[in-house]
Amino acid sequence: MKKLTFALFFALASTASFAQTTAAKPKAKTTQAAPKTMEQRAEEITKSMASHLRLTPDQAQKVKAINLTSMQHAEAAKAKYLKDPRQMVQQMDVISETRLSQLKDVLSPVQFQQYQQRREEKMGVPPEAQSNPTSRQQGLPYQESY
Repeated sequence: MKKLTFALFFALASTASFAQTTAAKPKAKTTQAAPKTMEQRAEEITKSMASHLRLTPDQAQKVKAINLTSMQHAEAAKAKYLKDPRQMVQQMDVISETRLSQLKDVLSPVQFQQYQQRREEKMGVPPEAQSNPTSRQQGLPYQESY
């Protein structure tokens, strides 16, 4: 159960890590930045996905809406099921699967495969357990390293 909860949390958090392309600069102790809004986080994630997956402007707009909606649903589920972790995990699973399904509808098959591979790498899934490890071993020409 703990592994499932961790995997689900990491799956949702992995999209946030897409936006982290450079090392964070240490912040001065005297100034604290305000926490980012969901809209800002969704925008950052979408920009990173747009550059890594070469999204069209139309795709980027749709992906941003998907990211924002998923974040809003996740926050609502956290608040609603704060005292019921099992129900929260089930709801997060539904949110995660819905997001993946929506992304699959927006992205091309190649883009979705690249997204999945990067997501699995960030989650620490070993290559032999990844959704398509054979294409990684063959080094298909359309795949890029990020």
